[in-house]
Amino acid sequence: MRRSRSLMHLVLVLLVACAPEEGIGAPFAASTGAESDPTTGPTPTTAPPTTGDPSPADDSSSGDEPGGTSGAASTGEAAPGCGDGVIDPGEACDDSFAGNREDAACLPTCVLAACGDGYVHAGVEDCDLGAGNSNAYGGCAPGTCLWGPRCGDGQVDPGDELCDPGVAVDPESEAVPCAATCRFAGRIVFLSSQTYTGDLGGVSGADLKCQALAKAFDPGRAHTYRAWISDSVSEPATTFAHGAMFTATPYVLRSGVEVAASFEDLILHGPKVGITLTDTLETLFDRRVWTHTTHAGVAVPDDHHCTQWSSKLFNLKGVVGSNGLPPDSPDLQTWTDERWWTRYEERNCNLFARLYCFEN
Repeated sequence: MRRSRSLMHLVLVLLVACAPEEGIGAPFAASTGAESDPTTGPTPTTAPPTTGDPSPADDSSSGDEPGGTSGAASTGEAAPGCGDGVIDPGEACDDSFAGNREDAACLPTCVLAACGDGYVHAGVEDCDLGAGNSNAYGGCAPGTCLWGPRCGDGQVDPGDELCDPGVAVDPESEAVPCAATCRFAGRIVFLSSQTYTGDLGGVSGADLKCQALAKAFDPGRAHTYRAWISDSVSEPATTFAHGAMFTATPYVLRSGVEVAASFEDLILHGPKVGITLTDTLETLFDRRVWTHTTHAGVAVPDDHHCTQWSSKLFNLKGVVGSNGLPPDSPDLQTWTDERWWTRYEERNCNLFARLYCFEN
């Protein structure tokens, strides 16, 4: 009997140990086999703990699952594009970020350098002004992007320059310096290449004739030229620009040779050399020039000015000068001492003579 009770007691202990405990494990519905909604899933009662460490099973950082980062980002490789050193579709060139430069064959935009793009391709182009390229003086030639004629190129460009500082100068030359503006450091004087009767259209008409000739070689300053000529109301001493502002500005021939250091030097000592070079760069000696002007730059005190330079009658006269004599002429010293350059003789108004033209 005692043994039977012991067996029964053991069975009860085993039954108690195998029974489920209430309140432990899944909710009651899960324990009874009830399924959660497959659409929404079970609603958690609390947020999962946050540790900041990704789960070992989380593969989202590998880029292999939807929503993960790209493989390029995870490996550090640059995405294809301009600067990667590979010519991708839509690129004309690609020499890498270091090689794509504004002065190189391939621009930073992966476009080939070309004349007219506004960038200077080193070693290939001298210049590139983009839309401003032109064949004009001082311009950048379209198509080649090489500088056209310009000041400082070592050549005198007629119509745009009187001189060029890039031209080698004989150290023994008497020429004044050529400034950076491609003009001599002085004001130009020339003998007119044309001849005229005494009917000049007045003093103003003589000025216009000088300006018309100067326009061929000095268009920018042609309007300033005046004739060295007088009548009863006008004379260089009052119409020419001179004084303190021009004391350091000499008169020079088109060759740059100094004629006089200033207006004051001209009227005090006369020209150092004859005004023998014309507007066309022809050298002429012993030519007659309409002046009616004394060495002091004032009118000769008579009426020998072809009726105010408006008549070519043969019986009227006008005072003329002699522009200069050859260096070996026996009369050269007399020409200098007597100021023949501006007052040499009288001439009939129907005859032809030249003009002295001064940049003013």
